[in-house]
Parts: sequence; C-alpha cells; structure tokens
Amino acid sequence: MISGLVAQRLRETPDHLFIREMGGESYTVATLRADVDRIAEGLKRTFENCDRLVIGVAMRSSYHWVATMFAIMEVRAVLLPVPIEFSDDQIGSLLNKAAAVFVGDTVTANRIEHILPGTLCLTADSPVGPPQDTANRERIEPGILAIIHTSGTTSKPKGVKIRDEAVKILVDHVLERLPHRPLNYLSIVPMSLLIEQVLGIFLPLTTNGSLTLMPKGVPEYGAQSGNAARYLDLVKAVHPDFLYLPPKLLEEADAKLDKTGVVEVFGLPAPHIITGGAKVPIAILESLDRKGLPIYEAYGLSENSSIISLNGPDCRRVGSAGPLLNGIEPRFVDGELLVRTPTLCAGYYNADDTACDLSDGYLHTGDIAEIRDGFLFITGRKKHVIILSTARNISPEWVETIYKDSPLIDDMIVVGEGQPEPAAVVLSTASEAAVRAEMESRHAKLADFARVTRIHVEPDIADFRERYYTVTGRPRRSLIADAFADRLYA
Repeated sequence: MISGLVAQRLRETPDHLFIREMGGESYTVATLRADVDRIAEGLKRTFENCDRLVIGVAMRSSYHWVATMFAIMEVRAVLLPVPIEFSDDQIGSLLNKAAAVFVGDTVTANRIEHILPGTLCLTADSPVGPPQDTANRERIEPGILAIIHTSGTTSKPKGVKIRDEAVKILVDHVLERLPHRPLNYLSIVPMSLLIEQVLGIFLPLTTNGSLTLMPKGVPEYGAQSGNAARYLDLVKAVHPDFLYLPPKLLEEADAKLDKTGVVEVFGLPAPHIITGGAKVPIAILESLDRKGLPIYEAYGLSENSSIISLNGPDCRRVGSAGPLLNGIEPRFVDGELLVRTPTLCAGYYNADDTACDLSDGYLHTGDIAEIRDGFLFITGRKKHVIILSTARNISPEWVETIYKDSPLIDDMIVVGEGQPEPAAVVLSTASEAAVRAEMESRHAKLADFARVTRIHVEPDIADFRERYYTVTGRPRRSLIADAFADRLYA
C-alpha cells in the first residue's frame, strides 16, 4: 500500500529536507509529519470515524496540499482533488458528495459555499470543524486511495477510483525505469493530476529526494494560458534533476537550446525529463537529443493509476512511448490497445459514455497502437478526447455543447490535438464579431484552458456539411482538423 509506505518514510527520515517553496519556506520530514498528524487529528475530531469518507481538496499545489493529502491517507479517508481552475459546474459535480473540502483561502471557501451551500470547508491551518453526523454520508468501498478526475463528454468530469495497492505497485515499477538516486523534482503542473502526485510526491519521498514548489504567485502550468518561457526560467533557478515537462514546454526548450546550452537552460547538464499526454513532434525530440537533452516519453491513463509505458535510460526509442511497465499484459482488438494490469482502477465514481470498458478484466484504452521491438507506439485515437500540448484534456463534445446553446451557432467542431489551446470551426451565418460575443458570454461555464478564442466562422453551412460530415450527420473531426489547421493556428 502506498499509504503504508508514506507512513513509514515519514517515520524513518525526520531530518531530511523534503519540500522547498521557491521564495518561501523549506520543510523537513519531521515538520511535515507533525502537520500531517495535526490535520489528521482535526479530521478525527470533526468526523470521529473518517474511514472511507470522501474528502475534497480544492487548492493550488502547495506544502499544505501535500500535508493534507497525507493526513487524508492517515485517517483512511478518500482523497478527491479538484483543480480550482475548473468551472463551477465541474467542481459541483465532483464535490457534491464530499464530507468536507480543504481550501487554501477564503475566496475558494466562498466559491465552494456558492456552488454547494452548506459544504464544510476546512484549511490545513484550521482542520477542525463542528462535529459532523456521518450516518448518511457516502463511504467508498475499502482499499480506495483517491478519486481522480478525468474528462467526459459533458461538463461533469468522471471520477476514477484509484486503489491504494495499485499506486504502490505503480511506483515500484516506475522506479525500475528511472536513475537509481534521490530524485529532486520541480512541480509545474497541478497536483490534482495523479501523474503529478506519483512523480512529484511519491517518487521523491521513496528515493529520499525532494519536491520544489513554484512561487505562490505563479499559476500551475496548464491551468490557464501563459508564457511557456516563464516556467523554463523557474527550472533554471532551482536546477531539478527530475521533472515532467508538457510538450509545449519542450518546444520552448528546443527553441532556447538553439542559442545556448542545456546547463544554461536547466541548471544541470542532464536532468531526467519525462513527458506525456499530447504527442510530441518527433522532430522536436530528435532536435533535443542532438542538443544533449534526451526526453523520456510515457503513456498512460488515470484508469491505470497513470503510467502504462515509459522510456528509460536503458530502454529508450525516440518517438515511442517506451516498453510497457512490468506486469502489464497487452492485447489488440481492431488496432485498439487493451491491457490487463495490476494497477487497474476500481471503476468509476461517476461514469459517462467516454468511460473505458473494464468489464472483461482488460482496460480498453480507446487508443490505436502497436508494439515494435518491445516499444509501444500510439498511432491514433479511437475516442475524441483532445490532449493539448499543455497536457490538459478536453472532451470536445461538451465544450461544443456549451457554445451551441447560442441561437447564432448552427454547429461547431472543436479541435486542438497537440496545440497549446483549443480552436473551432463555427457554422454560422452571423458575423464573426457577433459569434465571438456569443461565445465570450459563455466562457464562465468553462475552465480557462477549455475556452475557445481561435475560430473560423463558416457561413456556407450546407456546403460544409456536404464535404465534412458523414451520411449520418456526424462531423469528420480528423478531416476538419487537417483542413483548417492553417487558418486556425496561423
């Protein structure tokens, strides 16, 4: 169990400096353990029996985020992290059954109260609430560590139930692909993502490494549009030897390395960099390789507790997603990758029609793939979820639904695979200015990274449908994305 390993490490290495805040405090394991115990005691006083209760966390990545997560594990409750950049509808759909929600400030507490009136909000500094009657509270089945959000076809994200035992197995298997040394990690993307918890918290703690957190005023990467170069400047400032960089940051790094060396950009000659999510152009990977910066591509889904395959120093092929992790058994059905795995989730907290099929003991990934010489290559997507180059997922159907509420929009097709932000072809006879005004009026219903501002307005609706729709009236998404790429991302 990963919870058991965390408890063990918090006892064994009290003097180890584990967490650093850029421009802020540093925390030893002993300090962290004391705060974990204090928060856990507050939860026990509030709920008495916390076993398997769902406890939400709605705050940016921080020392308190880590301490709260460990405290939830200690009292055997179930962590449900929610990105604060999510829309009100998304937050409400995930947290509506939570027994309490930890927040980082009064602004978020007031927002949660507005979304879900009466919800108990706690903070890491004040973790004790009025005694709660838990007789009618939902309790998740035994053995569940966390519920992790993943995209769906509506504004209601799915929740994947992650098993405690599965995360420990995953950590052990990922360690086999990493350098055998303490891992000192810089966290850039939100900790609400399971991959960030694995790479940024569990692996550094396991290897006697460290976790560095960005300055408090810097938004987590992917939470909103921003300057990619800003995040590379942070990397150089703390020179971590282990980090996850989304594809867009790799493109920025490649451009920087045209003018300078790896040490000047990253602070170290050979940091171990993992990437995943959206596909990185092979030309970028090969260019970085020539400049002395090997990148280790990975592939995974939340349904498998994150990672399924991973390149490593001793087993790497540029352009592949690496060999499957140990213990994973693949099958291919009509080109789709299915895996039987010891790190499979326990099912969904709230499934929809994009939920992966788990019924036969295999995870049906929805991705078209093949294995060549032991390396996994993802060649296409059976499902429609778009992965931006910021590594954030968008299900185009629900984004389209929000905008198509406008009477001015006949239809729209959202694209953006591998791009830093989504774009859309909008079918409308109205002016572009009118369409933009209608779309902007609906932005509050969407997370910042899901809002569409790049558009092409197509007035000849009949001709467009004849050329780009199937006989059953469905848009040919790949064809449209290819045909309009230059106009949308010029």
